Amino acid sequence: MNLLRLKMELEKDLEKKGVRPKEQPKKDLTPSRSKIVLEEELNIPVQDIHSIYDVNYFTYGENDSLIVRSIQKKIGQIEDRVQRVFLERLKSFIEGDFSQWSCPEEKSVYFDALNLTRELYATRKPPVEPVKNLLKEYPTSLVALLSIAEVLLFAGRFRDAARLFRSVFNISKDPYIGLVLEAYDTGQVSNTIFANCVSQGGYKLLILLISSLTEDVERAIKMADLLDRRSYSCAKYAACKAKMLKSDEYTFCPRINILNQAIDYANKGSFDKDLIEALSSFDPQALLLPLSEAVAKKNFDGIREYLNRLINSSESIVLVPVSRTNLPVCLRGIFGRWTLNKNLVSVDDPEEGGRKLIELIARFGDVQIVFKDMEFLRLYYGERHCRNLYRRV
Repeated sequence: MNLLRLKMELEKDLEKKGVRPKEQPKKDLTPSRSKIVLEEELNIPVQDIHSIYDVNYFTYGENDSLIVRSIQKKIGQIEDRVQRVFLERLKSFIEGDFSQWSCPEEKSVYFDALNLTRELYATRKPPVEPVKNLLKEYPTSLVALLSIAEVLLFAGRFRDAARLFRSVFNISKDPYIGLVLEAYDTGQVSNTIFANCVSQGGYKLLILLISSLTEDVERAIKMADLLDRRSYSCAKYAACKAKMLKSDEYTFCPRINILNQAIDYANKGSFDKDLIEALSSFDPQALLLPLSEAVAKKNFDGIREYLNRLINSSESIVLVPVSRTNLPVCLRGIFGRWTLNKNLVSVDDPEEGGRKLIELIARFGDVQIVFKDMEFLRLYYGERHCRNLYRRV
């Protein structure tokens, strides 16, 4: 019921923005009057904003231009000079201005953490020394740990990023960090966790995204129309996955690219190998495509190689026997969700895993490969992460 209420709130929000078509009103024969159109504004309590994560709490999924405009209108309310400077820097960051700037004389984890993310987005390279310095100076700061985790995600160090998320949760018990960790660890989220997150009032779209990506297919399809109307890459991906549709929007989104290539492989028998290899360096789900091809070609060396890379990205993987469909083998993780089965096989050795994979496919028809999905951690940072880091892939 909490998720339903949240879905209804977002439906109303779309109606206000004119995204959802309404019934045509009856003709009014009275003379028309000029209308005063109020500029849309988000309710962002700027006095409580000390990081990009504070902004995301109130605005996740909103247009960056609208966020910037809403912050700009309220900066004048802030009396503290350092806080005003920070909000100006934050506003420039959200606008996509990643030019170098100096930190204020007063030492601040908020400036340093934002500067780390600014450098990451500016160079599209992991800033190693700034990461070390930030961790040394602020080893228990939630803002510092989350900023470093984003760098580690981009660097392909998914397990290390997950460890920092766990540290943040252990310190703060933040329900939204708990939400993404539960989805990352198990591929499922309890109703209790969802209810707690909804009751807090933040990250509304993030909650629905994770619900869509962890619920059964029928519920995901019901959410797809709502998500598809959002002008947000993460929502578009969740909607396309539910409906198994390609999208030519948001070409910077790794998951949309992987889904598009998987659909091509299912329909045409081929995929863009160079693109998938590039994607696999920062998204292990891409490895399922060449693995599927290796299985089809009975290339055991290839099977072992791709299983090894999957295991290294997520500690271990689980093979779930499923019945054969008209889809290529091993791609249920791209198209579907977790499939319950008592015959689960945990794999931490690629040699043994390869043999088990071939054996299970021969016996059951197909195998779903389940691993801890870093996409749930990446979703916490939202579209801004992928738009700034992956647009050149």
